[in-house]
Amino acid sequence: MFGSMMDPPHLGHLAIVDAVHEACALDRVVVVPSGIPPHRAAPGVSARARLTMAVRAFADIDHVVVSDTEVERGEHGEPGYMVDTVEELLELPAQLGYDDLAVEATLVVGADQAAALPRWHRFDRLSQLARVAVIARPDQVETGEFDEALRVLRDDWGLAPIVVDMPAVAISSTRVREVAATGDRDALRALVPGAIVSDVLRLYGPRTAPA
Repeated sequence: MFGSMMDPPHLGHLAIVDAVHEACALDRVVVVPSGIPPHRAAPGVSARARLTMAVRAFADIDHVVVSDTEVERGEHGEPGYMVDTVEELLELPAQLGYDDLAVEATLVVGADQAAALPRWHRFDRLSQLARVAVIARPDQVETGEFDEALRVLRDDWGLAPIVVDMPAVAISSTRVREVAATGDRDALRALVPGAIVSDVLRLYGPRTAPA
């Protein structure tokens, strides 16, 4: 399960999903766009619009499912805590009649989030529900802070975090928004899936100044 604001989705997100799918031998990667983020201000673009972009961005990847659970929760005024999302998604097979289907959840986080994981809402429960995969670039893996974060997860929480090595990807949602604001469609095509270029320009592109 890979939670993200998706504000907006970009090619870096797709690279993360592919890396995790291969490194962790996952059947499916569930992408979870955030609804009401519990630890940061809500973005300017609506959760429903970000969800729609995510669905389009990942539409051609067979091993990806985009979940609306946190967006739905946010539309009812509830914050998007990952522990609630994991619990809800793990209940789906039984609700669909697949009582004998064994499901193992893997929580995907960035290296910068690894140290903060123990402070997440109900992390004691979350640590029982899912194993943890940490996406890390070479410059992040070599830091003492990263080693300490992994040690805490192992020694204090009994987890066996999987480190998924990735090359540096010079794409971020902030960069995408900056390029979109210039209206440069060609530059944007190098940053986001082609299916959402028009959506990104419409939502983040240049605004006409008031008369």
